[in-house]
Amino acid sequence: MKRQPQYMPGGNVPPSFAAQHPATRLPAFYARAVTTPQPRVFAQAAEYARWSLVWIQLVLLLIIPAALGLLRSVLRDTSSGIDTRSNVFFGFMDVLTVGATIAAFGLKVVFVPLLFFVGAALQYLLARAFGGHGRFVSHCFDMLLYQVPLAFIGALIITVFVALHFSTLFFAPIISVALFFYGVFVNTSVVMGVHGLSREKSIIAVAIPYILGVMAVCGLLAVLAHSIANMLHMAH
Repeated sequence: MKRQPQYMPGGNVPPSFAAQHPATRLPAFYARAVTTPQPRVFAQAAEYARWSLVWIQLVLLLIIPAALGLLRSVLRDTSSGIDTRSNVFFGFMDVLTVGATIAAFGLKVVFVPLLFFVGAALQYLLARAFGGHGRFVSHCFDMLLYQVPLAFIGALIITVFVALHFSTLFFAPIISVALFFYGVFVNTSVVMGVHGLSREKSIIAVAIPYILGVMAVCGLLAVLAHSIANMLHMAH
Protein backbone atom coordinates (compact mmCIF):
# COMPACT_ATOMS: atom_id res chain seq x y z
CA MET A 1 0.00 0.00 0.00
CA LYS A 2 1.38 3.37 -1.02
CA ARG A 3 2.24 5.52 1.97
CA GLN A 4 0.64 8.94 2.07
CA PRO A 5 2.92 11.96 2.55
CA GLN A 6 2.56 13.49 5.97
CA TYR A 7 2.99 17.20 6.57
CA MET A 8 2.28 17.52 10.26
CA PRO A 9 1.89 21.02 11.70
CA GLY A 10 4.64 22.23 13.96
CA GLY A 11 7.73 21.08 12.10
CA ASN A 12 10.51 23.56 11.36
CA VAL A 13 8.52 26.58 12.55
CA PRO A 14 10.73 29.69 12.49
CA PRO A 15 11.81 30.43 16.09
CA SER A 16 11.15 34.15 15.63
CA PHE A 17 7.41 33.39 15.31
CA ALA A 18 7.16 32.08 18.86
CA ALA A 19 7.22 35.49 20.57
CA GLN A 20 4.98 37.27 18.05
CA HIS A 21 1.28 37.98 18.25
CA PRO A 22 -0.54 35.68 15.80
CA ALA A 23 -1.84 38.57 13.66
CA THR A 24 1.68 39.96 13.15
CA ARG A 25 2.72 36.67 11.52
CA LEU A 26 0.26 37.12 8.66
CA PRO A 27 2.55 39.14 6.34
CA ALA A 28 5.28 36.50 6.65
CA PHE A 29 2.75 33.74 6.04
CA TYR A 30 1.43 35.59 2.99
CA ALA A 31 4.90 35.92 1.52
CA ARG A 32 5.69 32.25 2.03
CA ALA A 33 2.30 31.08 0.77
CA VAL A 34 2.66 32.97 -2.52
CA THR A 35 6.39 32.59 -3.19
CA THR A 36 7.01 29.08 -1.82
CA PRO A 37 3.62 27.31 -1.86
CA GLN A 38 4.87 23.98 -0.57
CA PRO A 39 2.71 21.60 1.54
CA ARG A 40 5.13 21.87 4.47
CA VAL A 41 4.68 25.66 4.52
CA PHE A 42 0.92 25.28 4.99
CA ALA A 43 1.35 22.46 7.50
CA GLN A 44 3.47 24.78 9.64
CA ALA A 45 1.04 27.67 9.25
CA ALA A 46 -1.88 25.45 10.28
CA GLU A 47 -0.54 25.36 13.85
CA TYR A 48 -1.40 29.06 14.21
CA ALA A 49 -4.92 28.74 12.82
CA ARG A 50 -7.69 30.27 14.90
CA TRP A 51 -11.09 31.69 14.02
CA SER A 52 -10.17 35.26 14.95
CA LEU A 53 -7.46 35.24 12.26
CA VAL A 54 -9.86 33.70 9.76
CA TRP A 55 -12.30 36.57 10.24
CA ILE A 56 -9.53 39.16 10.15
CA GLN A 57 -8.42 37.81 6.79
CA LEU A 58 -11.98 37.77 5.45
CA VAL A 59 -12.23 41.44 6.37
CA LEU A 60 -8.96 42.07 4.52
CA LEU A 61 -10.33 40.15 1.54
CA LEU A 62 -13.21 42.63 1.44
CA ILE A 63 -11.41 45.85 2.30
CA ILE A 64 -8.28 45.59 0.12
CA PRO A 65 -10.04 45.30 -3.28
CA ALA A 66 -12.57 47.94 -2.20
CA ALA A 67 -9.83 50.38 -1.14
CA LEU A 68 -7.90 49.91 -4.37
CA GLY A 69 -11.15 50.21 -6.32
CA LEU A 70 -11.75 53.56 -4.62
CA LEU A 71 -8.23 54.61 -5.58
CA ARG A 72 -8.92 53.65 -9.18
CA SER A 73 -12.05 55.79 -9.17
CA VAL A 74 -9.95 58.73 -7.96
CA LEU A 75 -7.30 58.18 -10.60
CA ARG A 76 -10.00 57.85 -13.25
CA ASP A 77 -9.45 55.40 -16.06
CA THR A 78 -9.00 57.69 -19.11
CA SER A 79 -7.64 54.94 -21.34
CA SER A 80 -10.71 55.41 -23.59
CA GLY A 81 -9.58 58.97 -24.35
CA ILE A 82 -12.69 60.57 -22.78
CA ASP A 83 -12.26 63.19 -20.09
CA THR A 84 -14.98 62.15 -17.67
CA ARG A 85 -14.36 65.19 -15.46
CA SER A 86 -15.63 67.68 -18.07
CA ASN A 87 -18.48 65.57 -19.41
CA VAL A 88 -21.93 66.07 -17.79
CA PHE A 89 -23.16 62.63 -18.82
CA PHE A 90 -20.14 60.87 -17.35
CA GLY A 91 -20.44 63.01 -14.23
CA PHE A 92 -23.98 61.72 -13.79
CA MET A 93 -22.78 58.19 -14.46
CA ASP A 94 -20.13 58.65 -11.77
CA VAL A 95 -22.88 59.34 -9.23
CA LEU A 96 -24.71 56.20 -10.28
CA THR A 97 -21.47 54.25 -10.19
CA VAL A 98 -20.78 55.31 -6.60
CA GLY A 99 -24.24 54.13 -5.56
CA ALA A 100 -23.81 50.84 -7.40
CA THR A 101 -20.38 50.38 -5.85
CA ILE A 102 -21.76 50.84 -2.34
CA ALA A 103 -24.56 48.38 -3.07
CA ALA A 104 -22.09 45.90 -4.58
CA PHE A 105 -19.86 46.16 -1.51
CA GLY A 106 -22.86 45.48 0.71
CA LEU A 107 -23.58 42.33 -1.27
CA LYS A 108 -19.93 41.28 -1.06
CA VAL A 109 -20.02 41.59 2.74
CA VAL A 110 -22.65 38.85 2.70
CA PHE A 111 -21.68 36.68 -0.24
CA VAL A 112 -17.87 36.65 -0.01
CA PRO A 113 -17.80 34.96 3.44
CA LEU A 114 -20.76 32.75 2.48
CA LEU A 115 -19.19 31.48 -0.75
CA PHE A 116 -15.82 31.13 0.93
CA PHE A 117 -17.15 28.91 3.72
CA VAL A 118 -19.26 26.84 1.32
CA GLY A 119 -16.24 26.17 -0.90
CA ALA A 120 -13.95 25.53 2.05
CA ALA A 121 -16.49 23.15 3.63
CA LEU A 122 -16.81 21.13 0.42
CA GLN A 123 -13.04 20.81 0.12
CA TYR A 124 -12.73 19.93 3.79
CA LEU A 125 -15.37 17.19 3.62
CA LEU A 126 -13.79 15.70 0.50
CA ALA A 127 -10.34 15.80 2.09
CA ARG A 128 -11.62 14.04 5.21
CA ALA A 129 -13.40 11.47 3.03
CA PHE A 130 -10.05 10.72 1.40
CA GLY A 131 -8.45 10.16 4.81
CA GLY A 132 -7.34 13.69 5.68
CA HIS A 133 -6.81 14.63 9.33
CA GLY A 134 -6.78 18.43 9.34
CA ARG A 135 -9.11 20.77 11.23
CA PHE A 136 -11.68 22.95 9.46
CA VAL A 137 -10.28 26.13 11.01
CA SER A 138 -6.82 25.21 9.72
CA HIS A 139 -8.22 24.58 6.26
CA CYS A 140 -9.96 27.99 6.19
CA PHE A 141 -6.96 29.80 7.65
CA ASP A 142 -4.51 28.35 5.14
CA MET A 143 -6.80 29.00 2.17
CA LEU A 144 -6.92 32.68 3.07
CA LEU A 145 -3.13 32.82 3.33
CA TYR A 146 -2.94 32.77 -0.46
CA GLN A 147 -6.32 34.28 -1.36
CA VAL A 148 -5.70 37.58 0.44
CA PRO A 149 -2.29 38.35 -1.13
CA LEU A 150 -3.43 37.22 -4.59
CA ALA A 151 -6.47 39.50 -4.32
CA PHE A 152 -4.15 42.35 -3.34
CA ILE A 153 -1.72 41.63 -6.18
CA GLY A 154 -4.49 41.47 -8.77
CA ALA A 155 -6.16 44.68 -7.59
CA LEU A 156 -2.81 46.46 -7.35
CA ILE A 157 -1.76 45.52 -10.89
CA ILE A 158 -5.07 46.73 -12.31
CA THR A 159 -4.76 49.96 -10.29
CA VAL A 160 -1.29 50.56 -11.75
CA PHE A 161 -2.68 49.98 -15.26
CA VAL A 162 -5.41 52.53 -14.57
CA ALA A 163 -2.83 55.04 -13.32
CA LEU A 164 -0.76 54.51 -16.48
CA HIS A 165 -3.90 54.75 -18.66
CA PHE A 166 -3.59 51.22 -20.02
CA SER A 167 -6.70 49.43 -21.23
CA THR A 168 -8.03 47.45 -18.27
CA LEU A 169 -10.72 45.96 -20.51
CA PHE A 170 -8.04 43.81 -22.15
CA PHE A 171 -5.61 43.21 -19.28
CA ALA A 172 -7.97 42.72 -16.31
CA PRO A 173 -9.44 39.38 -17.53
CA ILE A 174 -5.96 38.05 -18.32
CA ILE A 175 -4.68 38.98 -14.86
CA SER A 176 -7.75 37.49 -13.17
CA VAL A 177 -7.49 34.19 -15.07
CA ALA A 178 -3.75 33.88 -14.41
CA LEU A 179 -4.15 34.51 -10.68
CA PHE A 180 -7.12 32.14 -10.53
CA PHE A 181 -5.16 29.22 -11.96
CA TYR A 182 -2.19 29.98 -9.75
CA GLY A 183 -4.57 30.03 -6.79
CA VAL A 184 -5.91 26.59 -7.74
CA PHE A 185 -2.32 25.30 -7.85
CA VAL A 186 -1.60 26.72 -4.39
CA ASN A 187 -4.91 25.37 -3.09
CA THR A 188 -3.70 21.86 -3.86
CA SER A 189 -0.65 22.43 -1.66
CA VAL A 190 -2.95 23.72 1.10
CA VAL A 191 -4.95 20.46 1.11
CA MET A 192 -1.75 18.41 1.05
CA GLY A 193 -0.25 20.37 3.94
CA VAL A 194 -3.32 20.62 6.17
CA HIS A 195 -4.63 17.09 5.64
CA GLY A 196 -1.50 15.10 4.79
CA LEU A 197 -2.94 13.78 1.53
CA SER A 198 -1.19 12.77 -1.68
CA ARG A 199 -1.14 15.26 -4.55
CA GLU A 200 -3.58 13.13 -6.57
CA LYS A 201 -6.22 13.07 -3.82
CA SER A 202 -5.66 16.76 -3.09
CA ILE A 203 -6.23 17.68 -6.73
CA ILE A 204 -9.54 15.80 -6.70
CA ALA A 205 -10.62 17.47 -3.43
CA VAL A 206 -9.83 20.89 -4.92
CA ALA A 207 -11.26 20.25 -8.40
CA ILE A 208 -14.70 18.90 -7.45
CA PRO A 209 -15.96 22.08 -5.70
CA TYR A 210 -14.78 24.20 -8.66
CA ILE A 211 -16.54 21.86 -11.10
CA LEU A 212 -19.73 22.01 -9.02
CA GLY A 213 -19.43 25.80 -8.91
CA VAL A 214 -19.09 26.05 -12.70
CA MET A 215 -22.08 23.75 -13.15
CA ALA A 216 -24.13 25.87 -10.73
CA VAL A 217 -23.22 29.10 -12.57
CA CYS A 218 -24.03 27.53 -15.95
CA GLY A 219 -27.36 26.32 -14.58
CA LEU A 220 -28.22 29.78 -13.25
CA LEU A 221 -27.27 31.40 -16.56
CA ALA A 222 -29.41 28.89 -18.44
CA VAL A 223 -32.40 29.64 -16.18
CA LEU A 224 -31.82 33.38 -16.58
CA ALA A 225 -31.56 33.11 -20.36
CA HIS A 226 -34.74 31.03 -20.46
CA SER A 227 -36.58 33.59 -18.32
CA ILE A 228 -35.44 36.48 -20.51
CA ALA A 229 -36.47 34.60 -23.65
CA ASN A 230 -39.93 33.97 -22.18
CA MET A 231 -40.30 37.64 -21.23
CA LEU A 232 -39.33 38.77 -24.74
CA HIS A 233 -41.74 36.26 -26.24
CA MET A 234 -44.58 37.52 -24.04
CA ALA A 235 -43.72 41.13 -24.93
CA HIS A 236 -44.26 40.38 -28.59
